[in-house]
Amino acid sequence: MKGRTKMSQTDREAEFAAVSLPGSVGRERPSAPSRFRQLPDAIQTGLARYETAETILAKNNGLGPGFNMMRHLLSLVILSHHCRVAVAGLFAGAAFIKKLDEPGMAVFVLKDPAAAAFDKMGGLTALSFSHLQATEIIQELLRPGLVALVGMFFALSGFLVTGSAIKNPDLKTFFINRVLRIVPALSVEVTLCALLVGPLLTQLPLSQYLSEYQFYRYFGNIVGHVTFELPGLFLHNPWPEMVNANLWTLPWELWCYVFAFALLLAHMISSETRKVRWITLLVGAALVAELLAYFIDPATFSVRSDSTRLAGWYLVFMFFFGMVFRLNARYVPIHWAIFAISAACYAGIMWLNVLLPLAGIFLTYCTVYVGMQSFKAFDRLFRQDLSYGIYLYGFPITQATIDISQRVLGPDHRLSLAVILPIVAVLTLGFASFSWNVIEKPALRLRRFYQRPA
Repeated sequence: MKGRTKMSQTDREAEFAAVSLPGSVGRERPSAPSRFRQLPDAIQTGLARYETAETILAKNNGLGPGFNMMRHLLSLVILSHHCRVAVAGLFAGAAFIKKLDEPGMAVFVLKDPAAAAFDKMGGLTALSFSHLQATEIIQELLRPGLVALVGMFFALSGFLVTGSAIKNPDLKTFFINRVLRIVPALSVEVTLCALLVGPLLTQLPLSQYLSEYQFYRYFGNIVGHVTFELPGLFLHNPWPEMVNANLWTLPWELWCYVFAFALLLAHMISSETRKVRWITLLVGAALVAELLAYFIDPATFSVRSDSTRLAGWYLVFMFFFGMVFRLNARYVPIHWAIFAISAACYAGIMWLNVLLPLAGIFLTYCTVYVGMQSFKAFDRLFRQDLSYGIYLYGFPITQATIDISQRVLGPDHRLSLAVILPIVAVLTLGFASFSWNVIEKPALRLRRFYQRPA
């Protein structure tokens, strides 16, 4: 009786645990929750015929072989764009006025908003091609690429920082690594601008320059309190008063690190499947919320800050898109067709000005795809990491070169981009090399005193 009862209980357990499929007697069918848990494995099995980001990273000691090229190329393209605007002037030479409600920020707007030839924020559908010149049409076709530049930097940063955190999740290591990577070089650049470039080129007497509040406020850039002006500096440049426009990204980059630090504190940045799913779901939920907010109020929640850059808060999204792609690297196939489709989707979204919050997903895939390619010839040319130095020194060198040129040649002399850009590029690369070899690299060597082995 006892045995029979035990047998029938076992039979009942077996009946509930296994359901036979029609035509396949004896084959077990997983329950719905089990099938959901097995879905990532099924996707991974389907992707086995393609190289994934994870397999490429494994072949390259955890590093994307193309990220070195991408960092430098993005830095140089941004340098060239800023140089072009700094030479030609803001708003293509149209009259502008300074906004006085943001002291120290050197923010200018069109004096007559109606003077703009067309709305560069409206996408191609808002343009009247019959009234545009060929060069203007080409500029608008290339505009998505211009807007993408800083966003790709943040996606790249999210990808790399996450990979570093997975390898070594120690909180102290994460914090000090970020400080050593950013602060020493930034401190030197800010100090050189304030104590060397400013006193040499300011329009004010030196005693007045050094006594102005704006001079002391400029050092706040070192801790992310951004200000763009130094007293009496670059007042008559085509892009007036702006000392280093690139620093606008600093606060947003710091927010990315704060959020990443919080996730590390909660032990959420990990290769564990459960935690990867939670991070993916959280970022997905935030994206859905942004989509809903965008449909309700597209003006307030626009992804684009202006005609040349993404909104700062969306750059934080780009960082987390990069994080999600790194955490799910084994499910990210690296294929040219997906890259082409992603690039087309991103460009289409920007051209048509629709579903803008989704643009970052496609842009992040393009970033990862290029980062997984090999550019050995470029790597032989750029053996040092000059990208951060280019970011720091490019704009101040551009403004100083233009200022000196105007003093030597006269304010009425027409500046030539063909002359200014090569000078700026050579000087910037020189200062970037100085920054890497004298400041950044020695600072990073300090990691051996505190970093735990991975």
